[in-house]
Amino acid sequence: MSGRSSMPGGMGGMPGMGGTRRKTRGFDEDDDMNGSTFNFSNGMPNMPRAQTRSSTSSTPSEITRPLRVSLKELYSGTVKHLKVGRRLLNGSTEEKVYDIQIHPGWKSGTKVRFARAGNEQPNGEPQDLVFVVEEKPDETFSREGNDLVCRVPISLLDALTGVGGKKVVELLDGRKLQVSVPFGIVKPGQETTIPNEGMPIRKDGSVKSKGDLIVKWDVRFPDRLTPAQQEGLKGVLS
Repeated sequence: MSGRSSMPGGMGGMPGMGGTRRKTRGFDEDDDMNGSTFNFSNGMPNMPRAQTRSSTSSTPSEITRPLRVSLKELYSGTVKHLKVGRRLLNGSTEEKVYDIQIHPGWKSGTKVRFARAGNEQPNGEPQDLVFVVEEKPDETFSREGNDLVCRVPISLLDALTGVGGKKVVELLDGRKLQVSVPFGIVKPGQETTIPNEGMPIRKDGSVKSKGDLIVKWDVRFPDRLTPAQQEGLKGVLS
């Protein structure tokens, strides 16, 4: 079984007519952003409105577009600029650029809705335009709820001899955190938890706390051993 230890935080498109730009400012309702929807009308957030569609039409009342965001951007926040075209009833296409503010702590599935900004429908009711956040994979970190997980390599020799020491982990905001290697034998997959170094947790429109950083120790085994090394290990481990 893998163990877990804890330590305090370390140091630290479409062609069309002339385009227009719509700026947005997001807002938060609670600390569980997964699946939350933010509504905008004329560039400002508003309360959710009733969805309507013609009873004789099968056209959806909304059109969705993916909003691909890196884990780093979800950690620190950013503004994404997306150009989207919509079809008008006269057969032309109108193109707009949407500036969407990504707040720290948002999750995959978070929705940003622009009322009546989608394609114009024959019944006279324009569709809503909905952007859905999709988290892009990160090379170093993965996200588990509000926690961040990373794998840190350690040699088999260091894992067996329990020399301790420190490893440096560069966080998503660029800070370099020194993480202590556990003393004693370190098993593959053993974990060290650093509190309050995970993803931001939003509450009432601002970041109130953070999740944890979980370091999983990745014990690196050699590709081969010489006969002499094999005999030496047999003498030590038998």
